[in-house]
Amino acid sequence: MNGTDAEARGDLVEAMLPDAAGLVVAVREETREQITARLRGMSRHELEVVAVVLAAMAEPDRGLGEAFGWISFDEHGEPLPRPSKATRTVRDVPSTALPHTRGRSGVDEVAVERALHGDPQPLNERERALGVDRGIRRGLDYDLIAERLGMTRSAVMQAWDRAKRKARTEGRHVPVQQVGEIAAA
Repeated sequence: MNGTDAEARGDLVEAMLPDAAGLVVAVREETREQITARLRGMSRHELEVVAVVLAAMAEPDRGLGEAFGWISFDEHGEPLPRPSKATRTVRDVPSTALPHTRGRSGVDEVAVERALHGDPQPLNERERALGVDRGIRRGLDYDLIAERLGMTRSAVMQAWDRAKRKARTEGRHVPVQQVGEIAAA
């Protein structure tokens, strides 16, 4: 959370507790679309606070089998086999996971996606570059991308040129012409 004082952080955590608790229940009872709608209704800052509140709610010494025992199906809806009596705990997991932070990559992909869907977001230079690349590959035209990412048309065109050069050096496919303007060509 950003540089607010302890009292303000406490007030924000208290205010977001119902959302965090609601998300705990939603993950177990609601559809993916309903959960997505809940999350999309929150600002980036509120999402950060909810993540911290949820982390505070977790018991780090709880066994993984117990923590995730409510999941009784795989991603295809098939029943899971009964878990073995593993002794790993929630506390053990972070030591094997790489952190996924904005500070490491400098890119908030959720903010980029929201911006591309028309929800104004403050984006840094790397996020705008990613937004241009994804937007054009999805068939959005320069003007729409410029509007949604808070850029000028010429800045979008320059960013797309840089993205094409980078993609070619990495051996990735690049559309021959801007996808959003094929029909007009």
